[in-house]
Amino acid sequence: MKTKASTEKTKFDKRLIERWLPIAELGIESLRERAPLTPFPAPNRLHLWWARRPLVASRAAVLAALLPDNANRETFMHVLGIHGDPVETRKKIEEATRKGKRLKDPYGYKRAFSFTPGRDEKEWLMDQVGESRVVLDPCSGGGSIPFEAARLGFVTYANDLNPVAAFISRATIEWPGLYSYEIVEEIERIGKTWRSLLQQKLIELFPP
Repeated sequence: MKTKASTEKTKFDKRLIERWLPIAELGIESLRERAPLTPFPAPNRLHLWWARRPLVASRAAVLAALLPDNANRETFMHVLGIHGDPVETRKKIEEATRKGKRLKDPYGYKRAFSFTPGRDEKEWLMDQVGESRVVLDPCSGGGSIPFEAARLGFVTYANDLNPVAAFISRATIEWPGLYSYEIVEEIERIGKTWRSLLQQKLIELFPP
């Protein structure tokens, strides 16, 4: 049963997103996520979707909405996968470009979306978040928010009015957790069968 004190605490409890969000850093990492000549995040290759949200921004939104406003900001950035100073790095890149130079690996760390939080990061999250561990996204679209919420270890519910979007989310988030590598083997089996059938029909049009 909630006491008056706990009710007051909840009433005035502030989340990190209400106080602070590293917009500049997130903007740069979002651009890095879709940089030309670099592999896109795996969900982007599963199905073409017209409203893909950057994974790093989605992770930041989930984290900052659940964490209290006094959460350690350095740890927050680490969990995001931003393991350097992208703002300063961007300035160095622009300066080098003006001088006609090209910096090799200027950021010094992989793109943020590729970082998957480990046990220590998830334990810190659960300690900070407490019982608020459920993420709900009723209009999830391509599934960036539930995908990142699941990667962070939160119980996640998602859906969309568009059945294609709902199906994509299920294939992206639910199936790998349920079936692991069995689904990879099944997709490879289906792919080989499809290729064989297609070759038989197209062999006269496209000879080896």
